[in-house]
Amino acid sequence: MGYGYGVWLVYDTDKIKNDNLKTEHIGHVTIACFMEKPEADALYKEIEENMGTNCEIDINGTPDHFYSSYYEHDTNKLCAWGYYGTCDKWSLYKNICENYKCDFSSVPHISKEYNIYPKLLNPLKIENTRIKCSLYCADIRSDFPVDWKLL
Repeated sequence: MGYGYGVWLVYDTDKIKNDNLKTEHIGHVTIACFMEKPEADALYKEIEENMGTNCEIDINGTPDHFYSSYYEHDTNKLCAWGYYGTCDKWSLYKNICENYKCDFSSVPHISKEYNIYPKLLNPLKIENTRIKCSLYCADIRSDFPVDWKLL
């Protein structure tokens, strides 16, 4: 089942200063998910035209758990841990997403590790970090995060 199609802000794990943000899956901050592909493509295009494709996010290094009911339409059994962040463009992303059928991520965050068993997650505190991200449309239909791909 996964998370359908979505729009992400992707960070390049090879260019970040904090190795603790590297992930087995594509490192990203979700703007929206649980979309059909045409809607995700249209959302991507509208964000690109109005806000560009680059963004910076300040990551708070205190880990948090994200349970399987994090998104409104989430019926997955995957839970995760990761870090919340702040982004000066987030309210603008929200305004655009309100015109689409999607689950908007109310707070920017990175999911570092996923598992169906919360006790197997290994949260780690890190230093606060600023990451540079690029906008992408993503295929996140798989139940396995390593299978997710950028479009």
